[in-house]
Amino acid sequence: MTAPGAARAFLRGAAPSFAAGLLMGALYWALDLTSPAPPLIGLTGLAGIVLGERAATAVRDRPARRPAPSPPAADPGDTHAL
Repeated sequence: MTAPGAARAFLRGAAPSFAAGLLMGALYWALDLTSPAPPLIGLTGLAGIVLGERAATAVRDRPARRPAPSPPAADPGDTHAL
């Protein structure tokens, strides 16, 4: 995907989220409520969610560890010395 295409795809997902945040901020203001969490703590929690999701995906998609195959058994009639 090209850089402009990636930016458009990001904005398609980020714009509704940003708009919802603006709407909730306006609603909090209209109802004279305070935000449920300070912005820095809220953003830190979101960063933790994103990092945890990526870590879980990496662990899930990691190939299963398999023991290395054992070398073939030596033939008793073989007289070669290693």
